[in-house]
Amino acid sequence: MATATRSKVGNLPAPLTTFVGRRREVSAAKHLLTESRLVTLTGIGGVGKTRLALQVAGDVQRDFRDGAWLVELAELRDPELVPNAVAARFRLYERAARSPTDLLLDFLGSRDLLVLLDNCEHLVGAASKLVDFLLRNCPGLRVLATSRESLDVGGEAVLRVPPLPVPDPHSPPTLQAMPSYESATLFVERAEAVVPGFAVTEGNRAAIARICHRLEGLPLAIELAAARVRVLSPEQILDRLTDRYRLLTAGSRVAPSRLQTLRMSVDWSYELCTPEERRLWSWLSVFSGGFELDAVEGVCADVATRDVEALVGSLVDKSILIPERSGSVVRYRMLETLRDYGQDKLVEAAERTECRRRHRDWYRALVQRAEADWVSPRQVEIIARLTRETGNLREALDFCVTGSGEAATGVQMAKALYSFWDCKGMLDEGRRWYGRVLDASDEVPDPIRVAALCSASSFAGFQEDFAASSELIARARSLARVLGDPYIDALVLHAAGRQAVYQGQCARAVELFEPALGPLRARPDLPQLIRTLLGLGLVEGTSGDAERGRAYHEEVLSIARARGASSYQARAMFMLGLGLWRRGEHERGYRLFSEALPLTRAVDDHFACQGCLEGMAWAAADARQGERGTILSGAAEAMRREMGLPPVAIPTMLEYHEDCLRQCRRLVGDRSFDVAFSRGAALGFADAVEFALSAGDGTEPMRAHRGAPAASMRIAEPIAAPAVLTRRERQVADLVARGLTNREIAETLVIAQRTAEGHVERVLSKLGFGSRTQIAAWVAEQHDDATP
Repeated sequence: MATATRSKVGNLPAPLTTFVGRRREVSAAKHLLTESRLVTLTGIGGVGKTRLALQVAGDVQRDFRDGAWLVELAELRDPELVPNAVAARFRLYERAARSPTDLLLDFLGSRDLLVLLDNCEHLVGAASKLVDFLLRNCPGLRVLATSRESLDVGGEAVLRVPPLPVPDPHSPPTLQAMPSYESATLFVERAEAVVPGFAVTEGNRAAIARICHRLEGLPLAIELAAARVRVLSPEQILDRLTDRYRLLTAGSRVAPSRLQTLRMSVDWSYELCTPEERRLWSWLSVFSGGFELDAVEGVCADVATRDVEALVGSLVDKSILIPERSGSVVRYRMLETLRDYGQDKLVEAAERTECRRRHRDWYRALVQRAEADWVSPRQVEIIARLTRETGNLREALDFCVTGSGEAATGVQMAKALYSFWDCKGMLDEGRRWYGRVLDASDEVPDPIRVAALCSASSFAGFQEDFAASSELIARARSLARVLGDPYIDALVLHAAGRQAVYQGQCARAVELFEPALGPLRARPDLPQLIRTLLGLGLVEGTSGDAERGRAYHEEVLSIARARGASSYQARAMFMLGLGLWRRGEHERGYRLFSEALPLTRAVDDHFACQGCLEGMAWAAADARQGERGTILSGAAEAMRREMGLPPVAIPTMLEYHEDCLRQCRRLVGDRSFDVAFSRGAALGFADAVEFALSAGDGTEPMRAHRGAPAASMRIAEPIAAPAVLTRRERQVADLVARGLTNREIAETLVIAQRTAEGHVERVLSKLGFGSRTQIAAWVAEQHDDATP
């Protein structure tokens, strides 16, 4: 049997530039990772800790069964959100009454993986606490961290990252010896990237050597200098750099020499910018986690007389901004060192408060537009944009509650973000912001405040914090009495109805939801109306009038389809499909599950997705596709586990869930069942959806097997191979018979894993089999028949 190499698993970004040198540091870090479960790379800003860590993680990720995962903390400011940031990287949404730390413990407890925790220095206390807790309780976890100081956790191995080796400026190396100095190699490679054809020559080698020495081998400083070869020769760069260095050294004798040098390199880049570019640089430092051009134009429109887009392009050219493609849009970001520098300039100019206020105003307008257009064809686009802007939304909300006297604006923003937080499962973060903005503002009878209180109560109830939920509802009800508005009263009724649902009081929930429908229809407030209809559909469909429950869900589906609201459409279709399955209309239910599944992927709705995967597993079991049903069941259960949900998210699904597992186990056998279930559990969100949809609409397999006997799946006379299998499919069948997994088949044939999965599914379909073991038996029979 061929030995398969483990493929890469994780989220490490593909490097955009070459990795220069650092062989000793890479080797040392990899060695330390074999001896210690926590390795921290320390060093000053700009020394290249992150790039080194990414290289090391990329080299070793195949050694970890569950891969290597990058968690970036640079844009995070609140230490209490460190567990949330790590949990979000693994898509562990806080949908149950459990903390992000507990969800991480469950998720990581049985896994073998490496976490790269990047930029911990400003959150070192919180990062240390979380890392210590996880390492003590998750035996397969190892952590590679970057920080300007160690985490001070027991068993930690610290590797100090030095600057790159530099040439002797008084005796510059020969042309042949220059590549032995990593700093010189870095300068030349980055210069060549901006000026194709640039090379070290006899004429410029001395200048390059002296530049690297002046910058003391700091990669950030060298890259900034190399970017200037677009407009200056190495000799000119050295001349300006030397003058600038002398000035800064004289003015800052108390600073460590390397910090002087880094500051000098950034100062120097700042001075090479035009006045308008400098001011835009400082104003752009208000953004957190990247930004897009429309935000720059909205926040910084009055900063310069030149076109803002052209100024952004100039800062990209000068390596101040880094462009990154995110789907169909381009975002820009600054290195944290450059962002900190820009914020210092804002403070010097006494513009920081004004800049933060304009940033907050632009993002308030963004979330208010999102709220107004939520039930629309723009919903997928809105969710994607708000997801990309998470860092900026936090920054804007933080401004509202940290001494600006504008906490009421924070209440407006939090209220507008409710649907987004709910869709993404960001309940813990939503509750935190509701608490902060509500506590920082006055308890006045205002409709927006009542809506925010009701939203906060829904999140608390979903997490089963019923005391907090009741207290928030009581506050909302008290303010609503003063307002005397039927619509506001309906919001309070809805909040109380949701709490009743969470507490299992279905009859009480109906009594509260139904009176809210009239005022909500009259407003109309489509998101709130839809949420109320979904609540009524759920409680009526599970314990009341099933037909009325179906009517409520169909109304939601009608609204969502007419308006193009994918998230509500997916939820309604999933619930309708479940109702159809209960009534024995399996094919119609299956079609709704399969139609809803792509919508859940578009809006990243894990709750609806796991339900659809579960339903499609039932259909596969009905069709006697035992392995497929097992894989889908494994994928659905893993998704529920990651969300902190029980093995069956909706109690009425329990009977079908257990019947599906029993039937699949009987079809494929205990050993094959366990293997297939684990394979499904290992699929990510997108791969699970793709696998579920790979077999078409599912009606043909269901009809083909509707009358099949319940006995063994052994096929005595399979169709002859030459008549149905292509050459590639026969190769795949042979590899399946040898016991290779789909991943190993892909590696052996040098094809994508998804392509291999498709080939296996087609072989099963063409031969009429339900398991891989049947393929193996068929291949053996073919060989036996061919033997004289």
